[in-house]
Amino acid sequence: MRRVLALLGCFLSCPLAVAAAQPSVSVVLTAQQIALYSDRGVLVASGGVTLRTGTTRINATRAAYDLRANTLTAAGDVTVTQGDSVSPGTGYVYDFGAKKGTFVSNASVPQYSVNDAMVVAQQAELHPAQSITFTNAQARTGTQLTPVASYTYTIPSPKAKDFGYSPVPSAALEWPFLVGSGTDAYEFARVRYDRYNGGPGTGLEEHFARTDRGYVALGETVDVNGGRLDLAAYQRINDTLSQSLTGSTLFGVRSFRYALTSSGPNGYVSLSSSQYNWQRSDDLLVQGNEHSIGRFGSLRLQADLGHDVHPGDWNVAQDLRLTPGVHFDTATAHVRQATFSGSLDLGESFYDYGRDTLASTASFWANLPMSPRVQWNAGASFSHNAPPYPSTYRTYTGGVTWKASDAFNLVSSLQYTHDFGQFFGYGRPEFSAAFDVRVRRKNGTGIEVGAIVPFGGVGSLSKQAVLNLRFFK
Repeated sequence: MRRVLALLGCFLSCPLAVAAAQPSVSVVLTAQQIALYSDRGVLVASGGVTLRTGTTRINATRAAYDLRANTLTAAGDVTVTQGDSVSPGTGYVYDFGAKKGTFVSNASVPQYSVNDAMVVAQQAELHPAQSITFTNAQARTGTQLTPVASYTYTIPSPKAKDFGYSPVPSAALEWPFLVGSGTDAYEFARVRYDRYNGGPGTGLEEHFARTDRGYVALGETVDVNGGRLDLAAYQRINDTLSQSLTGSTLFGVRSFRYALTSSGPNGYVSLSSSQYNWQRSDDLLVQGNEHSIGRFGSLRLQADLGHDVHPGDWNVAQDLRLTPGVHFDTATAHVRQATFSGSLDLGESFYDYGRDTLASTASFWANLPMSPRVQWNAGASFSHNAPPYPSTYRTYTGGVTWKASDAFNLVSSLQYTHDFGQFFGYGRPEFSAAFDVRVRRKNGTGIEVGAIVPFGGVGSLSKQAVLNLRFFK
């Protein structure tokens, strides 16, 4: 019964959107991780990256699409296939405006933290300079990434202002309406209901952006549990340096996070501080660029210096920690048209009071194109942390993308998880099936239907099911 109610709630809460018809030319993108950093104007894919458009296919270790310049940069173990012609290299840049690609020797893909991403997925369809559609994704609502069956991001013009995302967590039912708007700001009100998050309520939300280099978004919400204030702010100081601030206040909870980050040709550096009530964590993270190790793959070194404050722990009220780590991407193995790749993350945290913990993650990813219109992909990830509390997380994923024609497109996936401590009502759902179907008429009108359905004997199924509808006109 609980499962049925969850599915019914998701149907009632499904977002309805109307979108303009998009051009038929598209790029289908799959990877271990695809992350959109809208405020930075870049889409980053990493791990077994495959891009397909027409008879052209690009395989790479990492890739980035610059939303403002309308260019794609592929780096690492790069292969460009055009018909029967196969060309390998270490870097490739494609300009969608000029419709021209060039192999380069110094290709660089920026590094960012997934904590700053607006959308994260493994499958996406890119319409250059138009839009990006993610399937079976996680989209930011407030400070959390929430599962969505389908999410479409409309790419703004290069000089357009970015007014930011909503800092308020989404509700099961919402009715927003515009109150006022201007050149540098807009404001809207909402009526909302969520049985798990405050019940019925209402609120206001304001977004400000004087230039194309930053924004401030404020949300005020009142519901039966009291009220909450939410904040999201971002500033791009220059081409490599940026800062962000998020915060929330509600009954019994105060939280914020500030981060100053730099991402450039020399690597990635982040100085951040986050607080949840009386607990605080300060971190200085430094990541170098990946360096090739012959034909075996590429290696990146990183280190995190942290300071934690937790007054509730009488034995250790605060501590210092140092976490050196390494990230390794294997070279891509080619078997006919199929590609296979993997990655390994290994790090150990050393605390000033004598404790140390070891964390490791191994991932594998495969792309199997069956035809220019059908592609299968599969992956597996194994994570282990110990000591003092050993924990293991296993994830297995399989999916297919079928673009039968400009009138029909299907993306589907199935995920199986097997985690330590996973039991009925707790942990990730054992199984999660997702699909997204788009149907268009000759005049460009159509409908898109997407869903995520959790099932299985273990894991929490509460608030996990999702249904999305979108209409084209």
